[in-house]
Amino acid sequence: MSNGSQSSELPETKRKLLNAGVTLMRAHGFNATSVDEICSSAGVTKGGFFHYFKSKEELAKAALQLFCEGKAVEYANASFHQMSDPLDRVYGRLDHVIESIGGTTRLTKGCLIGMLAQELSSTNPEMRSLCQDAFSRIALNFAKDLDAAKALYAPLADFDPRKLAMFYVSFFQGATMIAKASESNEVLIDNIEQFRRYLQTLFNETKRRAKGAGGSGKRVGGPIPNTIVL
Repeated sequence: MSNGSQSSELPETKRKLLNAGVTLMRAHGFNATSVDEICSSAGVTKGGFFHYFKSKEELAKAALQLFCEGKAVEYANASFHQMSDPLDRVYGRLDHVIESIGGTTRLTKGCLIGMLAQELSSTNPEMRSLCQDAFSRIALNFAKDLDAAKALYAPLADFDPRKLAMFYVSFFQGATMIAKASESNEVLIDNIEQFRRYLQTLFNETKRRAKGAGGSGKRVGGPIPNTIVL
């Protein structure tokens, strides 16, 4: 995982602990990851751990923030954000996601937000709130492009861009769990491609292609560093 400048600005020991926490909790979850394992993976003593964090829970909160910040930078700098046509950005996002999870050649590492939400939402209100906020920001970021594409290509279509964006977040999280259980990205990629076909129906792609729209690939604007994108 790339954590961008946020990770590089941290004290070296703290950065190692957070990176180890992100990696282990994405793979095994919060409960199955011990402080000893985090320290061993980071090459840091327990004294070093407790110098920066009072508990594993405190590290998990910081790891979640770092994960979200790293993903925000990664996706804000992705080429699809620079496309001038909003529907191209919508499809470009899906292409980028497939590439970032490793396509068919690697198994997804999972989503830390989803792992922590699944394990801790019913017992830890603060963590539940942090995860919900992260999911909401992902959906809001995607909804901006969906809303712009709807205004341009399907202004009378009967769908809500925000609800459609949350549908994407929801199926992605579920498909990610199934991919890990089956040890294959196939179901995750299949779901993304099924969603693409659904979008093509909503946006009446036949008419769009007939008009010669899309595929411009023009670059506009700059990165959006305060958003999370899956």
